[in-house]
Amino acid sequence: MATYRPALRDEAGTHLRFVRVLLHDPQRAEPVLVGHLSRYGDIHRMSFDPAYVADVHRPVLSLRFQGADEAATQAILQAVRDERLVALGRLPAWFENLLPEGHNRARLARERGCSEDDEFELLAAAGHDLMGALEVTPVPAGELPDPVRAWHVTLGLDTLEPGFVEEPVEDGASLPGVVTKFSAIRDGRRYVVHHRGGAGDVILKLPSTAHPDLVDNEASCYRLANAVGMTCAQARIVPRADVALPEDVPFEHCLAVTRFDRVGGRRVHMEEFAQVLGLRPAQKYGGRDALGYYARMLRVLDRLSGQPVADVAECVRRFTAFILMGNTDAHLKNWALAYLDGRTPSLAPAYDLVCVAAFLDPARPGLYAVNRAVDERLRAMTLADIEAGLIRAAGLRNVNALRRVVRETIARAQSEWPALLAEAPPNLAATVTARLAGGVALTA
Repeated sequence: MATYRPALRDEAGTHLRFVRVLLHDPQRAEPVLVGHLSRYGDIHRMSFDPAYVADVHRPVLSLRFQGADEAATQAILQAVRDERLVALGRLPAWFENLLPEGHNRARLARERGCSEDDEFELLAAAGHDLMGALEVTPVPAGELPDPVRAWHVTLGLDTLEPGFVEEPVEDGASLPGVVTKFSAIRDGRRYVVHHRGGAGDVILKLPSTAHPDLVDNEASCYRLANAVGMTCAQARIVPRADVALPEDVPFEHCLAVTRFDRVGGRRVHMEEFAQVLGLRPAQKYGGRDALGYYARMLRVLDRLSGQPVADVAECVRRFTAFILMGNTDAHLKNWALAYLDGRTPSLAPAYDLVCVAAFLDPARPGLYAVNRAVDERLRAMTLADIEAGLIRAAGLRNVNALRRVVRETIARAQSEWPALLAEAPPNLAATVTARLAGGVALTA
């Protein structure tokens, strides 16, 4: 039996470290062992468990790991050097997208006592409270799973000493994104972050010193989105007195967003479209081919969603509304699929709705350069551009119906939003009012 010893900061990579990847399944009492994520030196590898590979009724981890049929899916899950499963220096892209960014990442690394660049250890630190129905836990001492050993042996590493991986941080959570946020549970009237290693069901989002009105901005955007018929996560502003945070913050309120991947005390699996399309977090805006990625997103919904007509229409509705409300941060990590039954994808509720255009100061052109470039493209988009670049590019046939969705969304926004904007932050109200009155090509 191998000897285990602490190797948290095993910078030389002399130990093989690995964790179990579990997926909660609404059709089964216990979570399913999907496989093991391992690291040796710079090599990160996802090894799927043989029982999961052989199970034709397996819960879906990601469309990224599914082929055109069962034989193709099993070939992907058993592949030796597929880039979806193996990466150097960092986690495979699908797993990297589970990690937080910015201050949230720094806080998690501090709690774990590891580097912000140690993606394997960060994921292990937040293993009990990840996005969707996924859970990552240490492997029982003395166990070296055969699929992990077999794969590494193929690299000539036949004498492997397993390293020790600690339990997840008690209240560690990984919430993708840059804005400061915490995973919490509702305890009566209070929102509590210290939930003793369980999974939070509410996301608490804070303002920033640069944008103290950020919470009010996002809350207003949720109201605008609901007014045009979008399906959204539930969000409300709560006073600081109702929130138990692990650190002092100089703000009087925050935004409490009910997690749609936590329903009735159970975990609901989800994945972002950056994961579906095989992008890394740094590629979330899509670059010059951004519209092409959104067309691929529509194509996925049309072909694989359990409710394709409704989801495709909702996608077009959101795209239109985001242009009108100046949400230039609707990148591919802010669109997701949900698997309510563990197997069938559908478009997840909209989330992270912010009028970033309200923060684009003309006097500071270098600030938010990416968002500024996105905004320029969105403001110039016409109905013909949406039809050609999205609807027809996705191969959709109900072009006339989707064109009506765009027009109806614009009409509802022009009718319903002015009253809501009267209670929004002044910079947001001015920005959106101008867009409704011809400030974007869709309303010109």
